[in-house]
Amino acid sequence: MQIQFLGTGDMFSFEQDHNSAMIEHEDTRLIIDFPESNSKVLHKLGIPLSDVRDVFITHLHDDHINGLQQLGYYAQVFGDHKPTLYIHEQLVDPLWHTLEPGMKYTVGGEKALEDYFHLVPLQEGTPFTIGGITYEMTRTEHVPGMISCGLLARGYFYYSGDATMDQDLLLNINQDVKVIFYECHMQDVTISSHTSLGDIQALPESIQRKIRLMHYHDGYANREVRERFNQESLAKLAHPLEVIEL
Repeated sequence: MQIQFLGTGDMFSFEQDHNSAMIEHEDTRLIIDFPESNSKVLHKLGIPLSDVRDVFITHLHDDHINGLQQLGYYAQVFGDHKPTLYIHEQLVDPLWHTLEPGMKYTVGGEKALEDYFHLVPLQEGTPFTIGGITYEMTRTEHVPGMISCGLLARGYFYYSGDATMDQDLLLNINQDVKVIFYECHMQDVTISSHTSLGDIQALPESIQRKIRLMHYHDGYANREVRERFNQESLAKLAHPLEVIEL
């Protein structure tokens, strides 16, 4: 399995693209979230949008889904298939409510979300499989009232999405994964909807050593700044376009 970060930045990042990762295994490619910056990054990697087949959605904040309109339209015009969206069953209708103003009305008549994407509504506790890898959707806490999800591939990794710290979950899965991708705002202020560096540093050292931090602000976009942090910290900062082999 190969995991490549298409971006590691938070909502306000201008230098490192928005947080998203691409998992490649055998002949499959699963992309976690689809911010608008993904199209540019995939183009640089030589991957046309028409080759995007599988996308997992963690939650509906704009910096995680604002590339879906372009992806859906591109598939309609130039592709030979509809991309598949793996998404919590209760997020399907709210996602269309977000995308509808720009995608419902076309020269070919009115369209629905299912006209652009093949939908796989996920139920909590029900795994799904892509390319021989079994994934489990986990519920996370991010913003009160909003459904948000992480992604677990036992034997490989856990990906938190946007989330506050869930130490109990990490203690439970620590022995089942090789690496933990966890969001961390890295700010010297309290942001109650995200995980802080202090939250990460309060974890057992065995867990910290498995963590790659993501979704951080542009103060760490500079490679030298990241490398200095990584030399001093048990948990390491992931960086845009980094490739991790598992």
